[in-house]
Amino acid sequence: MTWRDIKHQLVFYSFSFLSYLLQRVSGSTARNLGNQLGTVAYHLLKRRRRITLQNMTAVFSNQYSKAEIDRLCQHNFREIGKTTVEFLRFPIFSRANIWQQVEFHGEDHLLQALKQQKGVILFLPHFGNWEILSLAYGARFPDQVKAVAFRFKNRRLNDLVWTYRERLSVEIIPQRQAIRKTLRALKNNGIVGFFADQNAANAGVFVNFFNRPVYAVRGPVTLALRTGAPILFSIAIRQPNGRHLIEIREPACLRITDDYDSDVQYNTQKMLEILETYIGRYPEQWLWMHNRWKFRPTHN
Repeated sequence: MTWRDIKHQLVFYSFSFLSYLLQRVSGSTARNLGNQLGTVAYHLLKRRRRITLQNMTAVFSNQYSKAEIDRLCQHNFREIGKTTVEFLRFPIFSRANIWQQVEFHGEDHLLQALKQQKGVILFLPHFGNWEILSLAYGARFPDQVKAVAFRFKNRRLNDLVWTYRERLSVEIIPQRQAIRKTLRALKNNGIVGFFADQNAANAGVFVNFFNRPVYAVRGPVTLALRTGAPILFSIAIRQPNGRHLIEIREPACLRITDDYDSDVQYNTQKMLEILETYIGRYPEQWLWMHNRWKFRPTHN
């Protein structure tokens, strides 16, 4: 057994043990533990803290002081701590009790889009407790929802995490199988979710995000243009009482011209502009520790 195997085993068993313990505490206790976990992470994860502060400073330097940005950074880590703890408690939720935690707003937009019989594409960000989207959508639309995700290198941890995500009838599609399975899902009038606010792994498109170029995922918009399936922006927003509001926006009005590449870039830009508005309202809830502005265009 290699050191890597040992490390993977330790992570898996630690995850499983913490999940077991957290399923046995109250929701309020779990949120408090999440806050504490976030505070510890803020002090220990120096590289992620640095990236978070750099990103926040680039976006908010004209709006907040350095001290305010640092407080916002600490708040952001606490939000991620709560998301982590909430995810570890997923096994306690069922289709019956999940509604104590989540509420949909704008569901009619999705229901109307499904009437077109072309399937629906969801453009999703890492915001609030983004993981709870799988439980909420799975409970509301059982066996109809697919979500595209990358596999972890730790296979045992990956299998456990995917079991949590698929608990309420959402199917997680590995990135390598995304094209074939998403096309089939849309053909069957299914709902396909993409987390599309981070750097593209390959074949992305450069757009502006808070007035700076980012290498964006083009998959959701490309799929919408190719298939005619409506694309909707959806987001999970943590509420002060600990519940989660899941907003669904009306279908995007895509620009379609003779210039396909330009259309992909333009429409992807518009989807990210929606995310900008939510980050402006709830700046503590986005996943700032991702190095979003890592890649730069090689030409003007």
